[in-house]
Amino acid sequence: MKANIRMVLILIVSLIADQTTAQKFFIRFTDKNGSTYSASNPSAFLSSRAIARRVAHSIAVTDEDLPVNQNYIDGITAQGAYVIARSKWFNGAIVQCDSATLSTILALPYVYNATKIVKQVSNPNNTKFDTGIPFARRSDLRTSSLDYGFAYNQIHMMNGEYLHNNGFTGNGMVIAVIDAGFYSVDLLPAFDSLRNRNGILGTWDFVDNQASVYEDDTHGMEVLSTIAGNVPGELVGTAPDADFWLLRSEDVFSENVIEEYNWAAAAEFADSVGADVISTSLGYSTFDDSLASHTYADMNGHTCPSSVAADFATSRGILVVASAGNSGNNQWHYISAPSDGDSVIAVAAVDAEGIYVSFSSYGPSSDGDIKPNVAAKGANATVADPFGTIGGANGTSFSCPILAGAATCLLQAHPDKSVVEIKDAIERSANYFLTPTDTLGYGIPNFGNAHLLLSNIEDRNTISPFVVYPNPMQDKLNVQLFSNSNQEVTVKLFGLLGNVVSEMKSNIYGGNYTTLELAVPANLASGMYFVQVEMGSTIFLERVVRN
Repeated sequence: MKANIRMVLILIVSLIADQTTAQKFFIRFTDKNGSTYSASNPSAFLSSRAIARRVAHSIAVTDEDLPVNQNYIDGITAQGAYVIARSKWFNGAIVQCDSATLSTILALPYVYNATKIVKQVSNPNNTKFDTGIPFARRSDLRTSSLDYGFAYNQIHMMNGEYLHNNGFTGNGMVIAVIDAGFYSVDLLPAFDSLRNRNGILGTWDFVDNQASVYEDDTHGMEVLSTIAGNVPGELVGTAPDADFWLLRSEDVFSENVIEEYNWAAAAEFADSVGADVISTSLGYSTFDDSLASHTYADMNGHTCPSSVAADFATSRGILVVASAGNSGNNQWHYISAPSDGDSVIAVAAVDAEGIYVSFSSYGPSSDGDIKPNVAAKGANATVADPFGTIGGANGTSFSCPILAGAATCLLQAHPDKSVVEIKDAIERSANYFLTPTDTLGYGIPNFGNAHLLLSNIEDRNTISPFVVYPNPMQDKLNVQLFSNSNQEVTVKLFGLLGNVVSEMKSNIYGGNYTTLELAVPANLASGMYFVQVEMGSTIFLERVVRN
């Protein structure tokens, strides 16, 4: 009997605690009626740069872009709730309050519903980002324009140096990096040039609702270094002259749905300040509260909050690049949100030889989309460390920004192109474009060829007019050609000593793309080879590899 009484008392105490303990919820409103803002006057809530981006691509400002009704916010704070962040695209707010206060909020006529978004679980020893290897120095290489140092391989495998050599280094472009914190970016030497040129446009912490992000996790700092780092002879990032907004949406000590709503708020902020690109090395699948966890069926591009927000961002003209995830060896081995977003470029990881690494999450999306979309170096990637030196780290956390920086330079080269066209060119330039896989999607892009695909016809004769894939080559090579006129072309595959191992001639038609299949001898030895295309009096070369 006493035991039963004790259990009843424990239950009563726990119920009282639940009533009095502050929890976090997403409050969704019914409408935006009575807003002081109007879609016809976007300058009241969007920066001039954000408006210019929309005008350039004929993207309308709609009621979805209007800020949340301030009267509704005032109404829920009057009930005793603390507002942490707002979401205009989801028309709601993240609040902290006890369940008694929540009851009064739900009774308000303009409140549609409430979603509990945090289970009160915290593990101060938890780290979500397992880089997997110690920092280690490597040999350096350079091109004619920049001394990439140890980062040469991760840029060269995408032919990212082609854009740099042609003056496209991110100048005038704005990247929003949404991550878990940017520890000591205000102090570390890898970011000296970024700070000296005032390349950090601003910061915001959507977890703690404050401006400072430099005392938080190191992950965002490492991610940023692959794009913006500039230590000649050691590390040069893929968009070293771009400007940045550093936005924290991730709490590394827990995993809750709230972080997806934080991410949405950060993406909306990125839109409002005029970002051209969002790079995010975050992913969501399973949570501390298992009842809130996503299923594979949710990875359909339009269910998870962060994925919905990511597609909102792309519809506003922002190129969104996300890591595919590091769960390839886990029970959950699929891509995670927001990389499943229909318009998102999800990035897998390869090693220095361009080979898939097993930790990289794989697809497809649950509705059958090619996911990941493309791949970049994510094994032993070159990054800045928290101690002021340069080393290596593992993860799609790094393949994502490495590629995002190159994509930014491509966007810089083609400001008239939509993000859909940019994404398409990146995919079409990749080495597995005709034979995509669930692990690498379309493969590793060639940004020189992506530039070709986006160039005006008059410009195409000034650069290599063909795309070769797959690379590494298999039993055949696909050679995609463009010519201004009808003509006969000769395609040769030859070794480092100049020995021709395969050759073909074909007539191609002007003003169109033609794909030719060049046979690869079955007994061809491993190593480096070249594809040569003769078009009239002009000869073009492309390097390929046989594994």
